[in-house]
Amino acid sequence: MRKTKYYSYVVGKLPEGCKLCVQGAKLVLFTTGVCPRDCFYCPLSPWRREDVSYANERPIKSLDDIIEEAKLQDALGAGVTGGDPLSRIDRTVEYIKTLKENFGEKFHVHLYTTGALATKENLEKLYSAGLDEIRFHPDIFTLNSKLLQKELENIKGAFDFDWDIGGEVPSVPGKEGRIKWFAEFLDSQGAKFLNINELEFSETNLRALINRGYQPISDESSAIKGSLELGLEILKWGEENTSLNYHLCTAKLKDAVQLKNRLRRMARNVAKPYMEITEDGTLKFAIAEYEDLDELYKLLVEEADVPEEWLYLNREKRRIEMPIEVAFELADAIEGDVKFYIVEEYPTWDRIEVERAPIKS
Repeated sequence: MRKTKYYSYVVGKLPEGCKLCVQGAKLVLFTTGVCPRDCFYCPLSPWRREDVSYANERPIKSLDDIIEEAKLQDALGAGVTGGDPLSRIDRTVEYIKTLKENFGEKFHVHLYTTGALATKENLEKLYSAGLDEIRFHPDIFTLNSKLLQKELENIKGAFDFDWDIGGEVPSVPGKEGRIKWFAEFLDSQGAKFLNINELEFSETNLRALINRGYQPISDESSAIKGSLELGLEILKWGEENTSLNYHLCTAKLKDAVQLKNRLRRMARNVAKPYMEITEDGTLKFAIAEYEDLDELYKLLVEEADVPEEWLYLNREKRRIEMPIEVAFELADAIEGDVKFYIVEEYPTWDRIEVERAPIKS
């Protein structure tokens, strides 16, 4: 077992899908929030539990949205997720085909599924679409699960196809025996890997986890106490008792590596000339707010002699964007109700603002 530079732990080799994921090069393709299961640890937000589709943060209204988002990210592959993508198999297949047709066969696509809907027919559709890697998450944590046996039989059927097969489960404290049992099952079938994710709190699973006695490791972290330790124990055991490759994906990897690298890739393609790209991959620039934007724009160009290429009139957000140094000069020169701010935003479709600081004259 070894620790990676991505704050994760590996036995053997990283799955192909993970290699691109840690680079921030995997498009997150959320095909539907519909799922045949209702896991108590599911972190999905309420609006993603519906039959909705997203490419990263961008709502998918047409296939062009997927292509555009992949280009903005400079994506080299995609991770297809949900819900269970097989709940909307034809939509999922169409999305995979679109990516392969537009970016080539080397564009690596992996998919997560419970296995409950992984019938021979559905597996054939996914394989024909060009899916490279499939990751199963059967219902191993539910006592007397009615779905588990069906899921296991479907997983066995996946080995009829020439793709990479593995499992992916959260490291749930107290469930060591169930995870080891699943690892042995995968190993007996000839699977390549088992990914184990550090369990985390979210807005939607918080109450269910607390009710079961789980606690966060600190006020600053969403990771669950004991989850990382259990994951490490499973890897040590797996190295000695199975031939699988293992990857323990930590909460720190998701925040400090995966997201940051994806933001950096996007920022390079999204940033306008007046924007600075921060170390975290966010966009930093200045804005001016005023009741009459057209009047302000005219004043800046004609009276303050600001070159038009330094300004962007953002009518949707009711502001004029500009370089930070220009805003400092204008804040000293312009009197009245014009307000100047330095803002920091994600380079994502939704452009979430993470910080705002006023520039005072």
